[in-house]
Amino acid sequence: MRRETLIGIWIGGLLLAALIYLVGPDQFLDSALNAFALIDYVFHNFVFTLGLQLFTLIRALTIALYILFVVLAMMAVSRGRPGIWALIVVTVLCALLVWRPYAVFPVPPSRWIVAFAIVLIGAIVMTQRLIHTPRNDRWPPFPPQPRPPA
Repeated sequence: MRRETLIGIWIGGLLLAALIYLVGPDQFLDSALNAFALIDYVFHNFVFTLGLQLFTLIRALTIALYILFVVLAMMAVSRGRPGIWALIVVTVLCALLVWRPYAVFPVPPSRWIVAFAIVLIGAIVMTQRLIHTPRNDRWPPFPPQPRPPA
């Protein structure tokens, strides 16, 4: 074995002896278990707090994206692009997923995540419809029509 490894093991052992002496040999096991319990509590509290903040963020993003989707769909319809049926379908799906007027318990986070995905896809589709020209303007008519004489 290498000397550095053996020296590290001896130093670790001496530090452990000093720690046991400071805590007290009788309370060392209890102190170690309490330290592990405190680390576990801090970790679980952090995950719980992060989960609550993430759930609030998902709900806020879903509501904001739905309003954005409605505005984009209205703009697409006003420019002659399809969007009414998408607006109806996304509205009905979101209402079925997250609307509970007289519920005792809140809507589960999984429903908000699905509603977020639906509204995000709808907003992306409406943005694409506003950016690109309609399909009938992209390609020439089929079958090809003769050109008028010049």
